[in-house]
Amino acid sequence: MKHNRKDHAQDGYQIAPEHILEVKDLNVHINVDDYDLHAVRGVNFSLKNGETLGLVGESGCGKSVTSKEVLGINPSNCKGSGQILYRTKSGKVLNLLELNQDGAVYRAIRGSEISMIFQEPMTAFSPLYTIGNQLAEIILLHDPKATKASARERVLEMLKKVGIANPEKRIDQYPHEFSGGMLQRALIAMMLCCNPDILIADEPTTALDVTIQAQILELMRSLQKEFGMSILFITHDLGTVANMCDNVAVMYLGEIVEYGTVHQIFHNPQHPYTKGLLRSLPKMNESREEKLYIINGIVPLPVDLPPCCGFYDRCEYCIEGVCPNRTIPEFTVEPGHMVRCMLMEQGEKQHG
Repeated sequence: MKHNRKDHAQDGYQIAPEHILEVKDLNVHINVDDYDLHAVRGVNFSLKNGETLGLVGESGCGKSVTSKEVLGINPSNCKGSGQILYRTKSGKVLNLLELNQDGAVYRAIRGSEISMIFQEPMTAFSPLYTIGNQLAEIILLHDPKATKASARERVLEMLKKVGIANPEKRIDQYPHEFSGGMLQRALIAMMLCCNPDILIADEPTTALDVTIQAQILELMRSLQKEFGMSILFITHDLGTVANMCDNVAVMYLGEIVEYGTVHQIFHNPQHPYTKGLLRSLPKMNESREEKLYIINGIVPLPVDLPPCCGFYDRCEYCIEGVCPNRTIPEFTVEPGHMVRCMLMEQGEKQHG
């Protein structure tokens, strides 16, 4: 398990100069009772400096497990393999999977260089301490030069940046005195207190109404420009992806089944699952009598999965004798646009 790893990682890995993070052949197994859940299966993606990458899919597709593995906060019954290569602020490239998740090196990275906004702002804060105390704690933990006075000043500055009115009063209030939208802003302020290079946002607007959602997304965009950070944005809402992301990775059953730019995914989707997600979006010009499209079935449990397409039993384009029986390779649609689907091979044969 991870807690048995030594508290260091081999230096000397190489990643592209424009990348800050590269995930290579990531697999995560979860031991639950007598079952081995293969929650993440051979995932590959990269994150450029200043880029926003959307990780999209239904609940149970492995999005959150993937992001928590990057941060090293999956529970002890999770075992990851592969490589998560990260360029630290000092310029070293480390494989985070080699680190002890409870060790000093990972703790120094977590919060200071890679931060995460969780789904539920209502449960992210302790009810026993003021907002100011909880934000100042992360500064005092990661900045040895910080004093309580300087940390408080930085907290006030961050509360102003995220648009919380009257921060001089709010800093000494408790979480129950904040609305959901204000708590989400305070959580963003906490994650940005140490100016991280990467912000992982796991469904950051799920619990908020649509008006507050739009405000939070606009806030994240403006803060990204100001701080120059990269964002890994996890969501099931493709409408949000269209407004927030540069590139999109569509996940299904622990695999990335399609990857491309926002324009490629929205205007030239190739995988039936991606097409189904897009068709499921409500449209302004739909009549009330027109039913919203749904993808039949549910995401299966990732137990004893055969090496074939995980979507075949829900896919209306399934090729019998092919999709359920073959390992699905990656096909390149155009530069930067990848898809795992045997329909691509059929198309190549027809046009070959």
